[in-house]
Amino acid sequence: MMAYRSARKIYQPGDGIVFDAGYRLAHLPLVNAAHPAVISEAEDRDYRNGVYEKTRYALVMPISADAFLASDKAQALELAMKSAGFAPKISWEMGERRRERLHATLAGVPESDLDRCVAEVQALLDQLGPISVRLKEPFQGTRNTGRIYFPVYPQNILGEDPFALVQKAVGAVPTKLYLVGYYHLRSELDPIETRELVELLDQWRERIVVTTTIPFLELYATNDDLALSARVHARMSVGGR
Repeated sequence: MMAYRSARKIYQPGDGIVFDAGYRLAHLPLVNAAHPAVISEAEDRDYRNGVYEKTRYALVMPISADAFLASDKAQALELAMKSAGFAPKISWEMGERRRERLHATLAGVPESDLDRCVAEVQALLDQLGPISVRLKEPFQGTRNTGRIYFPVYPQNILGEDPFALVQKAVGAVPTKLYLVGYYHLRSELDPIETRELVELLDQWRERIVVTTTIPFLELYATNDDLALSARVHARMSVGGR
């Protein structure tokens, strides 16, 4: 049902991790502003040093950092990441800064459509009831190659992916791809470091890291793609909570 397999980055022997343009523009300026690969601004975008002038709104599935702290598997994975040879190239500071804003983005929402979005999503959530999710093995995709995510697998409700229903309710195309950005690379990885990361990811393939129930969805207002500036514009409770 999900789209993670086709979106997963596949490395060949001898490959290193090279930051793509999206990461260099939107994320790297916030993770490591001094890195030579930073793209400070783009002619056709309102980004400047990782921050955009006009506030964006996004419907998100927030997840509490406590869910990771309560998971033995998440703690074991964290220890493995911190023990790896590439660990110094991960921005552990960014992980701490984002602890209160962990989320998976479900859809962007135009500013002119915020009230309708909130009403439509709340009405749907009232019908669906509680939504349980599983976050599986760390995932690196073909986009934003400096980020390592946790893929979200929502429970099947009457044969449907509930987040796809939420996306349809706000007029978005279902993505079948819900990713919680968790680790951020400060520097690119050489082939040896990349092989070590790939081997670690393979060891965790298909393992469930966190299982939890989502109490609400939120509408974020933010001026950066790491949600460091995010404000909660609205909150929609799940299952009548």
